[in-house]
Amino acid sequence: MQNTMQTKDYLIRVVAAMLAGTPVPPLPNEVDFASLCKLAFRNAVQSILYLAFREQKDSLPPEAFARLEKSYQAGLMREVSQQEELRFLREAFSAAGIDFMLLTGTHLKALYPASEMRFMVDMDVLVHEQDVSSAMDIILSRGFTAESNNGKDMILIKKPFLTIELHHSLFQEDYFMYPYFCGVWDRAKRIGAHEYGMTDEDLYVYTLAHLAEHYTTAGSCFRPVMDLFLMEQKHADTLDFAYIREQFQTLGIAEFAENVRALGMAMFSGAAKNDTLTMMENYVTLGPPVQNAAAASHAALTQKSKARRILDSAFPSFKHMALKYPILRKLPILLPFFWLIRLIQFTFTKDKVIVRKRKELKNADQKSADTMQKIFRDSGL
Repeated sequence: MQNTMQTKDYLIRVVAAMLAGTPVPPLPNEVDFASLCKLAFRNAVQSILYLAFREQKDSLPPEAFARLEKSYQAGLMREVSQQEELRFLREAFSAAGIDFMLLTGTHLKALYPASEMRFMVDMDVLVHEQDVSSAMDIILSRGFTAESNNGKDMILIKKPFLTIELHHSLFQEDYFMYPYFCGVWDRAKRIGAHEYGMTDEDLYVYTLAHLAEHYTTAGSCFRPVMDLFLMEQKHADTLDFAYIREQFQTLGIAEFAENVRALGMAMFSGAAKNDTLTMMENYVTLGPPVQNAAAASHAALTQKSKARRILDSAFPSFKHMALKYPILRKLPILLPFFWLIRLIQFTFTKDKVIVRKRKELKNADQKSADTMQKIFRDSGL
């Protein structure tokens, strides 16, 4: 555990130095470079670690550094392809009269000392719900294939490494922040004939709200904290924090927002940490301190019994089922049949994702749920 904490602390120091343009601290003897790389990948900062150590690669474990270098080179190639796709989408959507908004990553990259410090894994594009079909046709014409639809966005893949998330909303309809973000278009600024963008203030609000969502589903890392820190550093003289705080009050996440802001200052600017910030730093950097964290988080938020959670997973709502089986919209009477199909799949499949979820549901215990609930409460959620 001691080495884990030393590795975590050192990774944060390296990232902070790279962001500030100061010398990278030497690698301590007690920090294993392979473990450092693994933690960097978990937090999506492997490109920063590569740039920090590329001049020292001959003194580093070859296999671990080769993985960093491969990821960095793949990121460069993906970046070129992404920019070409985004150029096409801008032109094609505008020609088709489709209003659109590019989200987060395309704007946050500009905050970094070098754009390659923040590669985008996917491209997030928001359109109006009535334009989803037309937008899909345009994207599919570029050789993408539709992979999934989770109710707020469609995932489209183009091998070997391109992903577009086509959003018609920013959160699921049953998520408590959904109503607020339905007004994203009303608050947006016009960039082109059909392109819109969030103001810096609204981008800050959305980035933090998105972090809050992942934080409570056990899927966060520290990169959003870093994004928010840089946003404030780069726009310190122009960001209207009175407006930002008002939005967080409206959303009900004001305490969490202030804690995240303080956490960014502690991690990347050396400000003092209290026990709450230390706990949050460990949570976002190392991950949840429980097994089956996703199920435990769900239990912490819903307070449902294990039996109830298993039942809900086996028999989801009609709305959820209709996303997976679109024929239900025309023939809702078939819902019990598709429940049965899904239950058989859930029970007997060897699909890795479903097997993992089945194991999580089975093993989610009350102690883990209580631990996650305390983390959320202490963090301000």
